[in-house]
Amino acid sequence: MQAERRRTGAKYGPPPVKRRGYSTALEMMESRSNRGLIAEYEEDILQQLSILEANNRPNPAMIDLQPEIQWFMRPFLLDFLIELHSSFRLQPQTLFLCLDIVDRYCAKRIVFKRHYQLVGCTALWIAGKYEDKKSRVPTLRELAMMCRNAYDEEMFVQMEMHIMSTLDWSLGHSNLEECLQLAISFSNQSRLSPFKYNVIKECFPNSNASKISAITAVGRFLCEISLYDRFFLTVSPSIISITANLLACSMLQITDASNALHKLMASHRERSQFLNSCYNEDRENERPSPDGPFLGGFDEYSLDTIRKTCLMFIIQLGKVSEVLSKKYEEYGVIQVVKNFNTRYSYAITVIYENQQSFQDLAIEDIRDSKICSVADSLLQISNASSEVESESHVPLTPPSATSQYSVFSHKNLTPSCVTPASSYIPSSERMDDFSPMDGSQCNTWSSPAASAKTYI
Repeated sequence: MQAERRRTGAKYGPPPVKRRGYSTALEMMESRSNRGLIAEYEEDILQQLSILEANNRPNPAMIDLQPEIQWFMRPFLLDFLIELHSSFRLQPQTLFLCLDIVDRYCAKRIVFKRHYQLVGCTALWIAGKYEDKKSRVPTLRELAMMCRNAYDEEMFVQMEMHIMSTLDWSLGHSNLEECLQLAISFSNQSRLSPFKYNVIKECFPNSNASKISAITAVGRFLCEISLYDRFFLTVSPSIISITANLLACSMLQITDASNALHKLMASHRERSQFLNSCYNEDRENERPSPDGPFLGGFDEYSLDTIRKTCLMFIIQLGKVSEVLSKKYEEYGVIQVVKNFNTRYSYAITVIYENQQSFQDLAIEDIRDSKICSVADSLLQISNASSEVESESHVPLTPPSATSQYSVFSHKNLTPSCVTPASSYIPSSERMDDFSPMDGSQCNTWSSPAASAKTYI
């Protein structure tokens, strides 16, 4: 196997396999069947995810007490893990589970600086065995080589046992990928199970599948950005994913997510008025039930948390690492972010200039501050005021899906996200389609719905 890899020049990870053709009709039948099965257990799934979100979240205050590990070290470890994750072509869920394991372990055990990389690689190994195919899980030898033999193979096995015993053998949590797909589904954007073998456009030429793929690509990018900063550990994964979905739709000029949120807010207002009219003391001690994609229930505080999370996303977009930028460059996500920065250049400039004060702003104080209207404008959840409207206005309706260009084409891409100083792109060069990749590469792109996989 190793000799074959050296001969072909292949990198680490699973060997390339030539896929056999798969019947489109059969896959459509499987998709309909999957929808029926999921609908039957949808309420139970939401309840279980709600319990996991409440019980299995890491405590960032405990990580603050680490004697050697500091927060500025986290981006270096994360960049390394993202490169490893991409090299072995693991599922999106694997990366999010990996970081959840690292955070929960660091919140309960003292980790020395020399063992930080060992903990991260072992967590990726555990997450791979939990989420991925066996053929794609990295071997101990490959992990040791990736770490330049700083740790021997036995150390990974010992660390695995120590991590699992520390976490009480409980790995279940509300994954950011699952929450993102849940938010997309409740926005009435996804009604299909993911297609693994066939290009969606060929199966449903008039469907919005390519639009869903674009939203998922940008949403995943934002979810991975959230892994870099401490603030996002204080926010529930469902809120992060909902904000990522809203911001992704805003970047792509799609109003589905904001319209769904407005409907949810109206429904919540009516339900609150009814409950207030028939007050019951016992209801105060009940666990909040999931409300749409809000696994912890929806209230006024949830909307303020979304606004603060949006501001933190905008701040993090100015700090995107080269590794993450390179990963999403081929999907054209960076170009979408640049177009978004151009449209809302004034609002984003205000956020960058006052980022320290916005970071220190408490969530409960956002509603009474001027930045509230800025966040609402960026998320398309209210009418933007004249002060925060884009200086270079573009149509609010999404571009035509029949255009010769694509928002995810490879035109004018840069290796990193840029701040609003980037030049405006003329309408003749603006990307119009929502197809994530060229037709020749579609088989490696996820068909995002319920629990989409990046690589199958």
